[in-house]
Order: sequence, then C-alpha cells, then structure tokens
Amino acid sequence: MTDIIEISVVAVGTFLAMSMFSTLYGKSNPLYVLAEESYIGFATGLTIIWNIDYIWKTGIVNIMGGDWVLIFSLILGAMMLFRVHPKYSYVARLPIAVVLGAQFGLSLRTIIFSGFTQQIQATIRPLFSGPTRTLLYNWTIVICVIFMLTFFFYTVEMEGLLGTSAKFGEYLLYIAFGAVFAQTFMGRLGLFVGFMQSYTIPDWETPYLIGSMLLVLGLVVYMDRAGLLEKLTPEE
Repeated sequence: MTDIIEISVVAVGTFLAMSMFSTLYGKSNPLYVLAEESYIGFATGLTIIWNIDYIWKTGIVNIMGGDWVLIFSLILGAMMLFRVHPKYSYVARLPIAVVLGAQFGLSLRTIIFSGFTQQIQATIRPLFSGPTRTLLYNWTIVICVIFMLTFFFYTVEMEGLLGTSAKFGEYLLYIAFGAVFAQTFMGRLGLFVGFMQSYTIPDWETPYLIGSMLLVLGLVVYMDRAGLLEKLTPEE
C-alpha cells in the first residue's frame, strides 16, 4: 500500500515534469519557469549536500585516521572560495591551476591513444583476406575515409578528380553527421520513454500523470487566452 509521501512525490514530480514540457506550447509561461527554477534549486542543494558528505567521508575521516596528506586538498578547496571576493579572487587561481594541470596530465595519455592512435589503427584494415562481408565493410571504411580526408585539403585548388572526391567526401560527412544526430535523438527518445514508464508503472501512478498533463495544458491555455502569460512570466 502506498503512503502519503510516495503519492506526494509522484504528484509533484509529474506536475513539475509536465510543466517543463509546457515549453512545447511555444510561449514562455510561469509554469515552465517554476519547474526550471525548482530543478536548478533542488539540484544545487543536492549537489552541495553530496559534496559536503564526500568531503567528510573521504577527507575529514581519513585525516583523523592519519592520512595527513589530504590536508593539502582541503586547503586548496578552501582557497577556491576566495573566488567570490573581488579583492582576493587571485588566490583561487592556484587550486584551479593544480586541478587543470592534473586533469590535463592524466587525460593526455588517454586522449593520445583513444583519440589518435586507436583511430588510425581502426582505419587500417585487411582488404584482401577474410570473409566477404568483412572485406566489404573494410573496403567501405577505407574508401570513405580517403574521400572525407580529401574534403579537408585546403592547400590546393579543388578541381578535377580531387574536386569530385572532395564533393563526395562532403556528402559522406553529411551522412555521418545525420547518423550521429539520429543516434542522439534515439538516445533522447529512449530517455523520454523510460521517464514515461517510470510514471506509468505501477498502474496507480498513471492517473497522476494524465491529470498533470491536463492540468498544465489547461492552465497554460487559460493564461494565454486571458493574456496572463507575459504578466506572470518573469523576465529572463
């Protein structure tokens, strides 16, 4: 049996979610602003709590256990707070430099292999040995890469065979970007389907979802016809 807290969470969640979708109405409305500001506020507060809990568990507790090196991390973290003071904001540059330097140093090795050498290795394929389907895939990859590389030749004039190859490579890039966009859209659609399922399973949540849809739509249409959208919507 569901309790009042779970029902309240579902009711408020569906209402705020449908308020976020009210941006599809095409006009700014106070319900969307309410949902947006609520999300930002909740997310910020939750992030602060998580960070405080993380600092306590991984920093303070370990320092009290004898890991004194972590004191430097707390000092650098405290120096970041000087960013809010105009006079001493330069103090925050040191921890920022340490963080960026460490991140760049750690990610450089990964980027070299994953973004450069492994990309080249994935293009170098056997073209004359293997199953027919594999050979077809390999030839397609190699030919498409050559055509697309010619599109980026800017030091010579694109004429004749080179110009034809560059134009064909341009079309291949369009196809690749379209496939990436379609894949991204399918991923977002999957998130939307998962969201809808989370408010339709179990069955008792479905009426709250439908009710929130009708309520938000009715409120937005009413405020639009009554000329209240611009009056009630805060300026950005």
